Amino acid sequence: MRFVWILTVALQVAKGQQQNNQYIPAKAEQHVIDIKNHDSSSGCLIWKEESPLRDDLELFKKELSYYNENLKRKDFGQLALGQTTGAFAPDLRTLFNNDYSNREQVCREYADAPQAHHATTTTTGTYSDPKTTEQKLRGLSTTDEAAPQNILDDYFHKSQQLSYLPRQGHMEPLLPPLRHPDMCTPTVCTSKPCGPGTTRGDHVNDMDYLIEDFGHLCRHVLHKTMRTVFIDMGASYFFENTASHTANEAIQAIEKYRRHGIHFDHIYAYEVRDMKTEDVYKAVPAHMRAPLHWINMPVSPVEGHADNPWTMLLNDYRPDDFIVVKLDIDTPSVESPLFQQLLTNPQLQELVDVFYFEHHVQMDEMQTFWGAHSSGLTKGSITESLELFQQLRKNGVAAHYWI
Repeated sequence: MRFVWILTVALQVAKGQQQNNQYIPAKAEQHVIDIKNHDSSSGCLIWKEESPLRDDLELFKKELSYYNENLKRKDFGQLALGQTTGAFAPDLRTLFNNDYSNREQVCREYADAPQAHHATTTTTGTYSDPKTTEQKLRGLSTTDEAAPQNILDDYFHKSQQLSYLPRQGHMEPLLPPLRHPDMCTPTVCTSKPCGPGTTRGDHVNDMDYLIEDFGHLCRHVLHKTMRTVFIDMGASYFFENTASHTANEAIQAIEKYRRHGIHFDHIYAYEVRDMKTEDVYKAVPAHMRAPLHWINMPVSPVEGHADNPWTMLLNDYRPDDFIVVKLDIDTPSVESPLFQQLLTNPQLQELVDVFYFEHHVQMDEMQTFWGAHSSGLTKGSITESLELFQQLRKNGVAAHYWI
């Protein structure tokens, strides 16, 4: 009942905003929501059951793999001798001319994915649409010379399974299993804890399903005087071995933005586990030390509380700042109210550009990690989660599933 109430309130809040944001979900995303994931608690059913939808999704998965290969080739293609991580682009804000006359050149050189090298005439799948998402948004035909061409459209031109939000651009479709689809390929369990005979996919913690349209952000969002902010609720990555910090998912995300020219002015890191501040600053990468605000205390889920990060955002930041939030506290009694507050507060939705959240719902394949359905540690269905995340996108927040 709680999740149904949250969904009802979120739908009501969105009514006045939906027309302006014009979120365009991928056809597969909308189809899975419409059929309610076949009323199944399996996150892998749509990837295993033979259907025209699965054919399109398999095509999308191949395109996703090709896209990531090319993206990493660009990110890691110009390493200095001895470097082990991809070179960072300069802060795009510092490169723009005062009149932004060089914006296109800057975005093409530093923010865009590399050009896809393949023909663009391949037949699309059953659930595809021959128009690009931006063309659909503007009502342009595929032959209109004025139609914009986004590089991501080129990568995913066969399946046409990208979703689109006017402010943030293209993004991955919201689909089960709420993370990388290759986790649905079982293998022998290699992580703990695992039950007897348990199998899992090797891609449970693979972040390559995430698609952020950095070229679009560069062209349509970034400006010279804006502040850039990353809020990390559940900053457990500061406790990793310093030699392996780049393997941590949150730091990977921060560095992914940085490689494409988005440098965070402020990184607010909330963590409940006690840690010496000196050790924290020794553990993080050098580029994170200046912008880091280490907040070694629990987050409050109480609306308006001084220790609720939403309170700080509402008091200190403006809609024209660029704000990314990651929520992964693994405590439903804290996470759920914070998620609900974002779902139902239009002011917060105007502030938050990108939102990452590992939503612990009742999904068969994740019981090993999240707890059995009967444990009380997970609530809500896959379909309810997809609807909530889609509603956030309709309200202008680029919501992504975290791992």
